[in-house]
Amino acid sequence: MSVSRNSILIVFLLLHTAVLCAQKAPRFAKTPVGDSGASIYLPGAPTEQNVSYSPDSSRVYTIETVDSTQGAAYHFGAIVVNLNHVDLKAIEEDMLTQYMDYLKETFDVKQAVGYGKGHTLDTHPSAKGMLDYWLDGSGSHWAVKGWAAESTLFVLFIYGPEDYPNVNVAQLFLNGARFAGD
Repeated sequence: MSVSRNSILIVFLLLHTAVLCAQKAPRFAKTPVGDSGASIYLPGAPTEQNVSYSPDSSRVYTIETVDSTQGAAYHFGAIVVNLNHVDLKAIEEDMLTQYMDYLKETFDVKQAVGYGKGHTLDTHPSAKGMLDYWLDGSGSHWAVKGWAAESTLFVLFIYGPEDYPNVNVAQLFLNGARFAGD
């Protein structure tokens, strides 16, 4: 009995499709960021959400949750800064670069791919975005995307033992920043 190449190819494609369909995805919910008027799409309820103030009295919101639908613990989080008396028009990428550089030091980042600039957000056309991938001192892999418009900065991040395996879920989260009024 001989098996044709087409039969093998069909079996391979069916198995590959079954594996892709079986990949689990977390359920996202639009989550308000404190009283900022901004929101993000998070996989599940946040495990923590805090507000603090920077030296210039800007409000800094931190929000995070843990997702384990991919078989390991991955942290999804955001830092949202409502800048006090600052209009970001024409300096969005400069401010994001400065803030993300600060975060690299804070999070003990040892390696970075480099900022990919020029990202846009369909829901907020004035927003400018940048993306980077980091490796920290404890070996965690990070995907980090910053957004800036008007007087608000978002830094959305996913980190875990390796790159988050479901690219579509990662993109949904990293592009899920919603500015006040969106």
